[in-house]
Amino acid sequence: MSPSAEGPNRLLIVDDEPANIHILSNILSDDYEIRAANNGQRGLEAALTQSPDLILLDMVMPDLDGLEVCRRLKSDEATRDIPVIFVTSMSDPANEELGLQAGAVDYISKPISPPIVKARVKIHLQNHLTVRFLEGLLSSSTTTLEQARSEAESLLVFA
Repeated sequence: MSPSAEGPNRLLIVDDEPANIHILSNILSDDYEIRAANNGQRGLEAALTQSPDLILLDMVMPDLDGLEVCRRLKSDEATRDIPVIFVTSMSDPANEELGLQAGAVDYISKPISPPIVKARVKIHLQNHLTVRFLEGLLSSSTTTLEQARSEAESLLVFA
C-alpha cells in the first residue's frame, strides 16, 4: 500500500511472544510503520497513544487475553474504528467465531503465510482508510448542507 500524506500506515502488533512480533514485523516492515506491545494492557495503551491504522492481535496472552483486548478496543470511542486482525494458534472455527464476535475484522491462523498476511492487512487497511475518507466527505458535506439550510432559514425569517 502506498504511504499516506502523513507517512506510512501504522500497524500495532500485540503478542506476548517476541518471536511472533519479530516474524510479523519482518513480513510487514517494508510497507508499514510497525509498533509492538508484549501484552494486552500495553496493547490497549499503545492503541490509545499511538493511533495505529490497524492492529494485529494474538488471542492467547496471560492476564488480559486478545478477546478482552478486542472487546475493550471496540467499546472505547477513541479506538473502536481501528480494524483488528487476530493472528493466533487457535485455529478452530469456534475460536474464530469468538474473535469475530469480539469485533475483529479478520482471523489468521498460525502458522502464518507471509503473502496471506500481507494481502489481508492491505485489504483491511484499504477498507478502513476508504471508510475514513468517505466519512470525512460526508461530514464536510453535512456541515455545508446544514450551513446552507441555516442561511436559507435566516433569509426566510427576514422576508
